[in-house]
Amino acid sequence: MKYFSSLMVLILLVSASFLFAANSSSRDLDAGIYLVPKLQVGQILGNIFSRTVSYAPEGADEAVWRASGTAIYTVVDNSPANLVLDGHFRYDGRPQSTGKTEIKEGGKTLCYRGKCGLNTDASGPLYNPFLWGDAKGSIRESTNWEVSIGESWELGPAGKEMVTVLLVDPKNHSVTLKREGTGEGYFGDEAKQIHLTKDGKSYLVDVVPGKAHWIGYTTFREGLVMNDELLVDRQVNLTSKELGNIQALQREYILLNAMPPHSQ
Repeated sequence: MKYFSSLMVLILLVSASFLFAANSSSRDLDAGIYLVPKLQVGQILGNIFSRTVSYAPEGADEAVWRASGTAIYTVVDNSPANLVLDGHFRYDGRPQSTGKTEIKEGGKTLCYRGKCGLNTDASGPLYNPFLWGDAKGSIRESTNWEVSIGESWELGPAGKEMVTVLLVDPKNHSVTLKREGTGEGYFGDEAKQIHLTKDGKSYLVDVVPGKAHWIGYTTFREGLVMNDELLVDRQVNLTSKELGNIQALQREYILLNAMPPHSQ
């Protein structure tokens, strides 16, 4: 009887240790499993996206611009140091375009048709350390880290951002992250003048930005963006000789989702 009791205790202890190890591994795994791309030559990636820019001024008509489309990528070289993708892009209402895309430094540098620069796109097909930080160490739900964004980018100025792990799915190697940040100054390649309509007349006004705040949620699966949403808003001053100074709420947002590749 003593032998049986000791054996049961041993079995329980071993079972508990296995459960603890499984639970630990499922909740605390290396970030690279979720955030570093693991692509194969010939693999095809697809996404559908949209972007909206809006200025809601006091006493004038709201000014809105929208763009949407699809992108299809074929992996030509899957080297982690220099991913090469053959891209086919269709922006609604515009001619289709194609070009070779090279992704270097783990996603920080983007080259399109041989022209290289910092990858300041707010979203895209893959994890971008410039906006999200380096994918190092272990992560679990509620893990967070701060990112210093040193230059202006597509949907924001230089600033500080906090990334928080909301959900980890070890079985599918996917993770959902929240990004939230603030900064001051112009966005990357932002128009510093816009046309504003007031009482049926159009005026060219200067845009003077205030402090920007952005927040969004993104799900990655082995470094691939499955779905992404990001909203940024700020108060701006719109100024001109004719209208003087007008306060306005500016907001921009992007939506991007992975999709099964198909003919453009």
